[in-house]
Amino acid sequence: MLSTSRLITFLLVLLCVMAKAQDHKLDSVATNLNNYGLSTARSNLFVHFDKNVYTNNDQVWFTGYLLKAVTDMKQYHTLYLSLVNNRDSSVVYQGNFLIDKGFCYGALNLPDSLLGGAYRFVVNTNITLNGKPDAEFIQPVTIKSTTLNSLVDQVSVFKTYDEHTGNGTVLLKILTSENRFVEDAQIKYQIGRGKQVLKSAVAKSSVIGELMIDYPADKITAANNLLAISIKKGSHTRYVKFELPVRNKPKYDVRFYPEGGYLITDLLTKVGFEIKDGTGAGIKARGILYEDDAATDTIATSSMGIGTFFMMPKPLKRYTVKLLADGQQGTIYDLPLALNKGVALSTASAIGNNEFKTQLETNFNTKVHVLVHNFSDIFLQTTLALAVGKMQSIKFNLDSVPVGLHTITVLDSNYKPLAERIFFAHYDQINTVSVEPDKNEYSTRERVELKLNITDKDNKPVTGLISIACVQANRLLLGNNTTIVDSFYLNDNLPDFPNNSFGLKYGNKNYLNDVLLVKGWRRYKWPEAELVKSETTKLLSSLEYEGSILKKKKPLDAPMSLTTIAGTNLNFLSTDSSGKFSVPFANLLTKEVKPNVWLSMATAKHENYELKINEPQKTIKTYLGQQDFVQPVSKTGVADEYAQSITSTAGIKLKEVVINNTKDNSTSFSRKGHNRCGDYVCRYNILNCPNHFGDFDSHEPVKGKSYKVGGTGGLVVYQGCTDEESKPNLVILKGINLPKEFYISDVLNKNEPINFATVYWNYQVLVNGETPLSFNTGDITGKFKIIVQGVTDKGVVYGEKEITVTVNSK
Repeated sequence: MLSTSRLITFLLVLLCVMAKAQDHKLDSVATNLNNYGLSTARSNLFVHFDKNVYTNNDQVWFTGYLLKAVTDMKQYHTLYLSLVNNRDSSVVYQGNFLIDKGFCYGALNLPDSLLGGAYRFVVNTNITLNGKPDAEFIQPVTIKSTTLNSLVDQVSVFKTYDEHTGNGTVLLKILTSENRFVEDAQIKYQIGRGKQVLKSAVAKSSVIGELMIDYPADKITAANNLLAISIKKGSHTRYVKFELPVRNKPKYDVRFYPEGGYLITDLLTKVGFEIKDGTGAGIKARGILYEDDAATDTIATSSMGIGTFFMMPKPLKRYTVKLLADGQQGTIYDLPLALNKGVALSTASAIGNNEFKTQLETNFNTKVHVLVHNFSDIFLQTTLALAVGKMQSIKFNLDSVPVGLHTITVLDSNYKPLAERIFFAHYDQINTVSVEPDKNEYSTRERVELKLNITDKDNKPVTGLISIACVQANRLLLGNNTTIVDSFYLNDNLPDFPNNSFGLKYGNKNYLNDVLLVKGWRRYKWPEAELVKSETTKLLSSLEYEGSILKKKKPLDAPMSLTTIAGTNLNFLSTDSSGKFSVPFANLLTKEVKPNVWLSMATAKHENYELKINEPQKTIKTYLGQQDFVQPVSKTGVADEYAQSITSTAGIKLKEVVINNTKDNSTSFSRKGHNRCGDYVCRYNILNCPNHFGDFDSHEPVKGKSYKVGGTGGLVVYQGCTDEESKPNLVILKGINLPKEFYISDVLNKNEPINFATVYWNYQVLVNGETPLSFNTGDITGKFKIIVQGVTDKGVVYGEKEITVTVNSK
């Protein structure tokens, strides 16, 4: 028989073994969280653009922040920036920019041939993860253009259904931007997606520029309803994508999201629900909740289309909702079925500061483990015994939990999930930046004196590195608004986080609370395989210029030398013995306006050799062309219970024209004064002066002559306009742009107009305590916004301030 002391020792050892076993089990749980977690394993990249509404031939300024890296920060050296047309995902611009210590500062001129419409900047780095770009940032932008358009397409549904033929009909109308009919345009179209092709045909437009396209209305589903059209007239080609209406599809999409994941019989549960129309816009509406055929409650959504209600499901009962909207009396929306056994999780708010409170209730006696985690690490955990009819309250102290989104997950005794909830920790700890101008109203060409100060929740100064822009207010659309705070804390963990057309996502606490219930929800199912799974192997690589040289169609038998020239950056490299090589990114760095890099073979007998190169830009372009992009919807609507209704997807839709982009490194201009490379000299002898782009009195530069450089006051010798076509012994690569200084206009020169929408841009401002900053207004009057975004030693920061510019009376 064991003595008392030996028994105590034995029990302590047993408890330690049990604790270690449980810790090991929790480690296994943590390993598996990434299999179905919300967070992505990619790096977090944010880019601050000076505005989100541009004109063709406008200048773009931006700062890139690599907020989280999956590998050593030193391996990130190139930022790939692509401008993509939303209509057909055609890439109309690509540029490369240097990343240094996680920061990237860049500028570019938009092509003057751009047509107006919805576009997006897509930003990636040189690092790839399992064959795909590791980091990606998307900034929606709107392009305003005065460029004449020779092909303007208008696509609308002419007839949704013909009782005799079973077909629907789409009307395609082709005009010029001057409203002239485009006759005999060659048209090719296809109905379907992927391998589900219902119809393909070739036709021509009529004398009034029209074509009727019939489609099998009964066969149209959400999986095959894409109508893709190509239009060609002479040398002009346009592509159109149009979604055909699906018959008998409900006018509204209504979805229900029980808090915790499931409805549980005989347990009170908060249910989030969302109402959208066919375009994805949130709908403000009211509805009636039914238990079988009996009305039990009235429910309603906010102006953003999101609402909540409480219910206690009963066994064997069916729960439905009917909307109080015109034409919706016969449409029934079913709630998910309730589980007979389960755990209900409820929170008063999903926004927490230093603590987070939740309550658990069950309809059967059970033991549970409750975890607080971020799908990579488990920060807190506790074990509880739940009893029927007894509410269990839990309060987590969040001192060890980082700022941002986290998940509370309830596991059963076998470590399988029963319920979960997304919440925001330390909401009050996000830094704030004060942007204080010396006054709120200024005259044209007047000095603006700013004071910047970044503080934490205790109002103590925080050191930060920020980028700042002062731009015309109408060049910042709320629907395109993207902030570094939203990107870092919300978008990275909830990629489908909806746009809030009324302001910041993070800044609206009530909106954020509602959205976390809806967008952070899913029915939580454990993988059917065994608990412990091996992590997916992460294969990291880098996008580089790689190539090979063949001699008379065969690999080399000895190394060969190569030369790269990027402006004044001259370098040498060598192939391996078989002729393969890669170009170091340092060889591609250039400050030239046109970042061309000349790669040539060091041989006089180049006709015996063939130089091939794989361009990273082509890899990015192929990747972007394969991605499905859903245009963010920033509008909302109202479903009136008496008369008003929302236009259905079968209604008329007008599609903007899209650009069929071809590779063109040159720039075309509609005004005189530029050579074939787009170089020009303004009236003040400044080369490529951004202040006088396209002015009538600009003239072509002369090779070998010196000209002023805008913004710096220095001189540069013009090297001439060289052909950009590759020769047999060389290949022209796209170099990596180095940072460019913002052009500071001379406010004292009354003869020089200052008509920039962006009157100030600075990409690297160190803020340490109260920091003064100054700039001048231009000649444009009206509302201007000062936008500040950046990083600190305690997270990210965003701020804004509006000022007014009036006409100078002097």
